[in-house]
Amino acid sequence: MRIAVVAVTGTGGKLAEKIGGQVFLKGRDFDRLKDFIAEIFTKFDAIIFICAVGIAVRTIAPLIESKLSDPAIIVADERGKNLISLLSGHVGGANELTLKISEKIGANPVITTATDVEEKFSADGFAAKFGLRPFPKDAIKIINSAILSGEEIFLTAGETKLNLIPQKLIAGIGCRRGISAEEISFAIKSACESVNLLPERISILASVDLKSDEPGLLEYSREKNIETRFFTPGELAEKIFEYKLEESEFVKNIIGVGNICEAAALCCVKSGKFVLTKKIFGKVTVALLFEK
Repeated sequence: MRIAVVAVTGTGGKLAEKIGGQVFLKGRDFDRLKDFIAEIFTKFDAIIFICAVGIAVRTIAPLIESKLSDPAIIVADERGKNLISLLSGHVGGANELTLKISEKIGANPVITTATDVEEKFSADGFAAKFGLRPFPKDAIKIINSAILSGEEIFLTAGETKLNLIPQKLIAGIGCRRGISAEEISFAIKSACESVNLLPERISILASVDLKSDEPGLLEYSREKNIETRFFTPGELAEKIFEYKLEESEFVKNIIGVGNICEAAALCCVKSGKFVLTKKIFGKVTVALLFEK
């Protein structure tokens, strides 16, 4: 996940650095804070506010659209005593991320979704974990309520049906010149295994157009019958700016842009959610993105 951490005080800023992700310090200019969050709301998979819950709620209120598309929203007090899963607990992954970060910083995780409190299976939580889109939205509540009531849930029977539709998985690739198909295969397999996905789920390989004649990359795509898409440095630069992607100065000096894999993956979709941000595997950099 791409995580933005936003603090409004100096003490909160210290906690933000401890949490990690991309840290943004906006001071006490709350009017500017609203504008800033509006800019990044659809560009990050999760936003962590280090401030009072009231500030976070008032800031995001005009931006909320759907539990199926909104980013995970988490709120922490500036001392890191409590971490609250506020929005998109299941599909957005806020509940799971709250638990993970709480363990990291020693905070008390606050999760209020009924299925989690009762330690029950949830349809939308299951869907999010395996890259499935639940449809129709109204059926999620009905099925989760039935689970909480102890009713039996069937795969194909019943008046209410919830479809779990596989989301398209895109692998953004950056690699050295002369890379072999075996090295590409190893990197992609390792990347997928790190997030409990099968390489067979990948629909598209994406990279910069300077790699469009890379033999190893093309050989791998032919062997696996995976579509390849290549984008110009200018197209990648637009995504880097739009999504505030972090750049490598080393790569930028060579190619002209400092982020290949994440930017290329984003070029393939109108909206997406990273299940793996850029990670290096030998001579290959991989990012994995689900299309929303």
